[in-house]
Amino acid sequence: VYGARPLKRVIQRRLQDPLAMAVLDGKFHEGDTVLVDAEKGELVLRKAGAKEHAGVAS
Repeated sequence: VYGARPLKRVIQRRLQDPLAMAVLDGKFHEGDTVLVDAEKGELVLRKAGAKEHAGVAS
């Protein structure tokens, strides 16, 4: 199924919800840059290091 609503639900379930839980768990803080990678078919969230942060577009 294609369309804006199904896409929004996938983004919310696979990215926004895990990111919100990570913030609530204290894994990320205000001002952190969070990188999203795909590993083995899953999205992985991690905090950018200083070197990675310098190369990230905002």
